[in-house]
Amino acid sequence: MGKVRKLSDSERKAIVAMFPQLGVTETARRAGCSKSTVQRVWSTDGPGGEDTQKTYPGASPARQPETTAERLTELRGILRAALNDAPPQAVAGLSREYRATIDELDRLEGGNGGDPVDSALDSIAARIAAKMPAP
Repeated sequence: MGKVRKLSDSERKAIVAMFPQLGVTETARRAGCSKSTVQRVWSTDGPGGEDTQKTYPGASPARQPETTAERLTELRGILRAALNDAPPQAVAGLSREYRATIDELDRLEGGNGGDPVDSALDSIAARIAAKMPAP
C-alpha cells in the first residue's frame, strides 16, 4: 500500500474545479493523484458533497440551468467527461447521446451548422433515394 499524501485546500479546490469538464482520468493526471483520490475529493467537496458548506463558508449555491439550451449545454459537458472515462462497451451509447445532444443544440440555436460534410451526406442520400424504387 502506498503512502497517503494529504491534499492542501488549494489542491482540493483545483480538483473540484477541473473534474466536471475533464472527467476522472484527466483530472487525476493533471492533479498528480489517483482516480480514487479525485472521486473521493469530488464526493466530499463537490456540489453534492456533505462538506461543501464547511469547506467553503458563505458559498452561494450553483446556478441551475433554466433553459433547454442551458440544460443541453450542461449535458454535453457531462457526456464529454463521461466519454473520457467510459469502458469500451459504453462508448458507442455515450457517443450516440453526445451526437444527439450536439444536433439538438444546433437545432435550438437556429443554425443548420453550414457543415459541408452534412451537405455532402444529404446530397448522397438524395441521389440514392432517387434511384430506389417507390414502396
